[in-house]
Amino acid sequence: MRLPSPPFAALVGLALATLAFVLAWSAPALAQGVDVTASVDATEIELGDTVTYTLRAMSTTDEAPSDPRLATPAAFTVVDTSASPMHKVSIINGRRTDEHGLTASWRLSAGRLGTFTIGPASVAVGGARRTGPAQRVTVVAPGTGKPRAQRPGRQPFDPFGGGSPFDPFKGLFPGMDDDSAPDPFGGIGADPKLALDQPRAPTAFLHATVDKTRAVVGEQVTLTVYLYEDIRARQGRPTDVHEATATDFVKRSLVQDETRAVHVGNAIVGGRPWAVKLVRKNALFPIKTGRLSIAPMSLTLSHLRVGLRESETLFVDVSEPPVANRPAGYQIGDTGDFSLSASTAPRSVDQHGAVGVTVELRGSGNMPAALPTPEIAGVEWLEPQMVDSLGPISNDKFGGTRTFSYVVRLHKDGAVDLGEIRLPYFDPQTRKYEIARAALGIVQVAKGDARDAGPEVADVLLPDLPAARAALEGSRAETFLTERPIYWGALFGSPLACVAAIALTGAVRRARERRANAAPSPERVARERRSEAESALKGDDGKAAVAAVARALEAAILASSGVNVRGTSGDGTIQELTDAGISEATARAAMQLHSECEDARFSPAGVDVETARALWRRAKEVLGAVSSHAGSRSSDPPSGRSDPE
Repeated sequence: MRLPSPPFAALVGLALATLAFVLAWSAPALAQGVDVTASVDATEIELGDTVTYTLRAMSTTDEAPSDPRLATPAAFTVVDTSASPMHKVSIINGRRTDEHGLTASWRLSAGRLGTFTIGPASVAVGGARRTGPAQRVTVVAPGTGKPRAQRPGRQPFDPFGGGSPFDPFKGLFPGMDDDSAPDPFGGIGADPKLALDQPRAPTAFLHATVDKTRAVVGEQVTLTVYLYEDIRARQGRPTDVHEATATDFVKRSLVQDETRAVHVGNAIVGGRPWAVKLVRKNALFPIKTGRLSIAPMSLTLSHLRVGLRESETLFVDVSEPPVANRPAGYQIGDTGDFSLSASTAPRSVDQHGAVGVTVELRGSGNMPAALPTPEIAGVEWLEPQMVDSLGPISNDKFGGTRTFSYVVRLHKDGAVDLGEIRLPYFDPQTRKYEIARAALGIVQVAKGDARDAGPEVADVLLPDLPAARAALEGSRAETFLTERPIYWGALFGSPLACVAAIALTGAVRRARERRANAAPSPERVARERRSEAESALKGDDGKAAVAAVARALEAAILASSGVNVRGTSGDGTIQELTDAGISEATARAAMQLHSECEDARFSPAGVDVETARALWRRAKEVLGAVSSHAGSRSSDPPSGRSDPE
């Protein structure tokens, strides 16, 4: 056996040394002790947005890191936390190495503008705590931040979440540990139809749209409500859902299950990626004209701690279909695309019998609830039974089949043509009126016995039976107290009698009061004053007697002529007496006597009773003249002037 030459041996030794160096360099260096690092996924975020602080701890000791903690500034709120421990075993050149690791993450929501320090965070290793570095984050106003790169997604075969400092495969596969941000939508891409200029709210929001803002009565308006969620936010189910109310529309759902939101795509909103879910899709059929409103839909996203979210309030301008070329029989609201088919069975029947007519209405739009039936003499249409098979159909339209089942009675014989059913409708696609038709065909009706128009009388089966009795015989109807008129008369008459008695007593009392309060007649007063004067003249008080004479004179003149001379004097009073039918001489004598009585009555020297008696004698003469003149005037015929009362 020949040994290799020295140059060749040296060359082999050099190769072995190089291979050993390469193997030693490529093996992961085993760090001693505990290594703690920290990072944030963004150093600048917008107000209301979230930032994730990640702490990674690696221990080559027998103690595993645990109990992660984070010092959180007051301007941030912890939205979510997670922690992932790991244990790695490495055997190199027959030597085993155990490593214990922990990755902890805190997702925080910014609530104030400014620059803040998040952390430091720490973990417990053995009996001590190891701290990772704090991180600085700047919070800016919404819409002013730079477009934010999406965090790297987890590779489908990467159990360590990608980018882990203790990933055993790190560096072994080129390109797998690239820290550049991949496509945030995982290669699916964004739908430009769902893009918006700016988000309506941070983290998540509702967005509602209608496919048209102008329509005619009965035309379908499609309402769609989307839920936009930040793709970095934790997904969940909404609660406290309130539907979008549309009181001026007939509302029909266009989705099979309204209890779950369906992911329909991704969108770029305000330069950032969002996931879009379909929450509601409804067909709305306006029932009147005008500017009709659709109220917002609302829900609560408690899992995101963002609270209530509402969609927009939408409006639709609704008018009637055009009047031009409108066919006869068209009903406002019959709008869509319809077709009719009909079947009639049987085709032969006896007179006054019935056939069945089934009419099937197919199409999309606002399905009519009734069909116009032909009016033919001797043909009677009964109310139909209706069966629906309606729901969403192609192109987000609502429609299907509505079946009407009629019973038709035929009262005339011969070949009866049932005519056709026609449904005029307005097609919103062509903006034209159309007519759906269905011919019902001819029914052969066999002639039957003529029927009287009056009520039918049953045949007499047993003519020997006695006539039916309308009342029982030989018995006395039992009556009760409450059935007797005297009971009800006493029941209701007693209160009425009490009310009548109370009313009568009050009327009598009021009449007596009126009589008591009524002023006495002038004649009665004159008689009373005359009696008072005669009584006073019998005494010794001349002043009182003169006053009584004056009052008797005044009362007698008032009773005879209706003129009150008390406190008066002069020609005016004489004229009134003259107008009352008293001669001027008598009037002057009466006024003169009245003046003398007043003078004597108020004389400082007083007056004796004889003077009063003389005045009374003259007063009786004057009063006699006054009475005679007034009586004669009252018996004269009217002179064109009303007599004083």
